[in-house]
Amino acid sequence: MITYLEGEIKNKSQNYIILENSGIGYQIFLSEKYIAGAKEGERASFYVHEYIRENSRDLYGFLALSELAFFWRLLDISGVGPRMAMNIIALGTIEELVQNIEKGNIDYISQVSGVGKKTAQKIVIELKGKLDLAASGEEDQEVMQALKNLGYSGAQAREAVKKVSKETSDTGEKVREALRYLSK
Repeated sequence: MITYLEGEIKNKSQNYIILENSGIGYQIFLSEKYIAGAKEGERASFYVHEYIRENSRDLYGFLALSELAFFWRLLDISGVGPRMAMNIIALGTIEELVQNIEKGNIDYISQVSGVGKKTAQKIVIELKGKLDLAASGEEDQEVMQALKNLGYSGAQAREAVKKVSKETSDTGEKVREALRYLSK
């Protein structure tokens, strides 16, 4: 699974860029706010989510790991796909999104094209009180992604990461501890 790419922007379109890395061009879908600032020939790096379907393989890019983590949380919600999640993240900063979800502001989320009141309500209900992105570090995100790659749901991965000892610093050991918790 591809989770990070760095290289030169070779081309940009309305909703994606082509990033060259070691002679390979990767099409990475980005929100409009990132596309606007991207310049061809410039070096860039992105945290990415690889979305695989039976007839395609898409990459969605983010500048910050917290955005990728929020994107994963949105994907855990039934009815929210990667394009919708990307459009929700484009609304504002992660802090603004978390604040509006915690306030139960359905109108804020439903302003995204394709997100109706029911979907916005579902997002608020499923995420309210569960968004502590600042507390989870980069290593915890790696552990959660490893667990998700092994077939665990996002909720199971988050719960297992909470149970890992705070003294454990090695990512591999964190994954092993989380797996021990999940096997109980």
